[in-house]
Amino acid sequence: MSILQEALHDLLRVLTFAAWGCAVVILAMAIRLAFLRAGTLPEWRGLLTLRRPLASELSPEFHAANGQLMRLMLAFAAVLGIGALLFWLDTLFLPVSSN
Repeated sequence: MSILQEALHDLLRVLTFAAWGCAVVILAMAIRLAFLRAGTLPEWRGLLTLRRPLASELSPEFHAANGQLMRLMLAFAAVLGIGALLFWLDTLFLPVSSN
């Protein structure tokens, strides 16, 4: 393997682990937001009640947190996909020799 291929291999590995590290941070942010959002939920009506709260019964803070949580989950999926693509490119084009 030439020096350029080794440098590209190392660069792809660094970018892969950086992407997966970002995914872990985004997941931690989403979990934190989900716990913070739990305080803005309306009270539960009972065990045998199938009625869900109407959109007008939910607070604007809940709607804002819900939108932010959706954006975080989309970013998490995108970053995981980018990390998987980088890992696939690394293993496809620059395989590690067994010797």
